[in-house]
Amino acid sequence: MSCLRKIMGLIMITLVLVSPTCSAAAADDDDDDPPYHDCPDTGFSYSSGSTFEENLNNTLFTQLLATPFRTFSNFTNGTGIDRLYALYYCRGDVDIDTCHQCIQDAIQEIVQKCRLKKQGIIWYDFCTLRYANHTIFSVDGESTPARHYNRTSSVSDPILEPHRHLFESTMTSLTSSVAYDGNRPLGFATNEANLSSSQKLRGLAQCNPFLTSNLCEQCLMAAFRQMDLWSNTIVFTPNCNIGFELYGSPPPTPLPPQSASGRYKVLLAVLLPVTIMLLMGGFWFWRRHRLSGKTGDEIKPPIMEETRMQLARFTYSQVKDMTNQLNRILGEGGYGIVYYGRLSDNHREVAVKVLSKNDAPKQFSNEINVLGRIYHKNLVSLIGYCDEGSGNLALVYEYMSGGDLKVLLSGEVVSWKRRLAIAFDTAQGLDYLHTGCSPPIVHRDVKPANILLNQHLHAKVADFGFSKIFPAEYVSKLSTRVIGTPGYVDPQYHSTGQVNEKSDVYSFGVVLLELITGKSAILEGNTNTNLVQWVTPLYERGDIESIFDSRLQLEVGENYNTVWRATELAMKCVKLEAKHRPSMTQIVVELRECLAWENADAGNSSLAVTSIEMMTAPVSTTSMSPQPR
Repeated sequence: MSCLRKIMGLIMITLVLVSPTCSAAAADDDDDDPPYHDCPDTGFSYSSGSTFEENLNNTLFTQLLATPFRTFSNFTNGTGIDRLYALYYCRGDVDIDTCHQCIQDAIQEIVQKCRLKKQGIIWYDFCTLRYANHTIFSVDGESTPARHYNRTSSVSDPILEPHRHLFESTMTSLTSSVAYDGNRPLGFATNEANLSSSQKLRGLAQCNPFLTSNLCEQCLMAAFRQMDLWSNTIVFTPNCNIGFELYGSPPPTPLPPQSASGRYKVLLAVLLPVTIMLLMGGFWFWRRHRLSGKTGDEIKPPIMEETRMQLARFTYSQVKDMTNQLNRILGEGGYGIVYYGRLSDNHREVAVKVLSKNDAPKQFSNEINVLGRIYHKNLVSLIGYCDEGSGNLALVYEYMSGGDLKVLLSGEVVSWKRRLAIAFDTAQGLDYLHTGCSPPIVHRDVKPANILLNQHLHAKVADFGFSKIFPAEYVSKLSTRVIGTPGYVDPQYHSTGQVNEKSDVYSFGVVLLELITGKSAILEGNTNTNLVQWVTPLYERGDIESIFDSRLQLEVGENYNTVWRATELAMKCVKLEAKHRPSMTQIVVELRECLAWENADAGNSSLAVTSIEMMTAPVSTTSMSPQPR
């Protein structure tokens, strides 16, 4: 991102130098250049010294600047007619310091520009700040007009008209990229296309991060339609902005005929510097490729700034110290070796996954961006990470001393009540990902090896390297590369590439069958048969005794009530069509009842007392960071 910022800065300097008419116009009208502002009269006014003014000042000058700074956030303050709503967000390619300075400037400006107005919005190149006396976390009832700006004087019909189709396709693709292609919650993207050998089109778009993906796309498309035949190149609206710029020179005027000697000199003058540039570029690319050992597609995605600020960052030397020089191996994760460790400051036990940049850079960043923004008692916590330029990567998690469910099931016999409790814990964690996070998260690799246990055998879902953050209204239609472990992958996802929360439900159903039967997802000695295929005919015949783990027969005796109910639930989860599967919320309800029955029969509720407690704290609908439950 630093590269992009430097390029954009150079481009802006160039535009100022080559566009004197634009600069002169700006001098005549202080609203031609950012910042732009709007103070709608529809929001009514407030009087000096009023409660609303007190709430406004408290929000802008105290809450906003006093809290740990992020690149976007929202606030509410007060009650009734004096209730204030405010939000800000910065452009996705600026650093935290630039963002902070921009917001500070915006605060000072907006209180002057919109004095005594109950609504105000101000747009800078690098940030947007808005407040109102009504909710502003959606696009319902928007009345604030868009602002249009012609950033460059070189835009004209003769240049762009022949490229109208390319222009429209480039900008349309950009809107989809911002809304759907993994750019949430920052809601920012750029795109570019070559109009000719001498001219390039670059587009930039951003949405209010608190919009859903569908509303983001609608906002951007509406703003794009307001670009009136190239007469403006940036459109600012209350919830999004979109713009483009042209770089390079217009096609040159043809030169008069030259002699052969003259043509040779011109050709040499052109080819020599081009050849030198190509050689230098080739050498640079070769050296970069050699040092990195990977292609551009494998470059590690960026870690979101708001996530980075919430996690501890360790050096590789600290990682080696906490693991006693990588001494004790706990196991191998999806893309690295996991070591036992202790933090030096408080001796807290940790699990450290160590890998190199060549192993799985995308999964490394993805796990940080997912786990760094969520918290739940049934999800493994990420404490911090190591990301050194030398190629050393590590993730530091809370330590789960009970190992994973795969090892547990292959070892000692685990009671039926404990298995139900583990299933319930796992279901709660997945339900939080699907319904407690905004946008929702699909794990995509639910299996016993990714279900970790503490010393009391309470379960937590782990390994989020393949997880996807998807907008709720789009998740059922989104196609991705098929990820997962054989035996646990949803057949519908495997055949169509379309992933949604019901893909996790299928995988969980297989895990539940493993808990019920004591068998693996792929039956040992018969690679052509999986567990679902083995259980199905027995289930259809009602042969629950053959399905249930024979080692647990003595525990349940003749009472198969909860076993039957759990088996029915598992078979619903593994139905071929996703629409016929239950949601994780429904699964949590079913398993809670199964546990209650087991404990009632035993006359002892101590086993699952921790698991049965259901957290009821409301999940915020106005924040991109889910609330702990």
